[in-house]
Amino acid sequence: MESLTVLFGFVAIVALLLVLSALRWARHRMARAIILVLFALMLPAVYAAPATLLGRAKPVTLEWLGAHVEEATVLSSTVVENEAIYLTLLWQQEPNLYRLPWDRRMAEQLQEAQREAQRNGTQPMMRLPFERSWDDREPRFYAQPQPKMPDKPYQNSPGNGGPGIEFQHPGQPT
Repeated sequence: MESLTVLFGFVAIVALLLVLSALRWARHRMARAIILVLFALMLPAVYAAPATLLGRAKPVTLEWLGAHVEEATVLSSTVVENEAIYLTLLWQQEPNLYRLPWDRRMAEQLQEAQREAQRNGTQPMMRLPFERSWDDREPRFYAQPQPKMPDKPYQNSPGNGGPGIEFQHPGQPT
């Protein structure tokens, strides 16, 4: 919300400068009154419009700040057939809700990645979530690989002070 306040302040200052220049050149009192009324009506609208978008899904095509993101974690998804794919993506410190246009292949990729991630005990991921590309050779959704299990401590391994285990092939003299 803090960034919206800064954005609102910037727009309000620019609008005030435009209104002052319009008032300077307006000759009729009625024109000046209309300019002031429009400015007074515009300020609450400019402040309220972005605030209403905070809880709604943003189309991925409108993400300009995150255009450089290579991959994002898919926290949740909702597929509405023939309408859209809604995703909660985590690509910085906080999750964001996005809307992808409906694509059957993309929805199938997402569901398969979610199934595989659940089997692996990991999270589904999305490659280049904000790229505007028609190249669909690589799947956009995938599951993270299963994490590597920790090494087992062997009693006779050289690292634990033991002599180590040496393999002896059967039938070979020692």
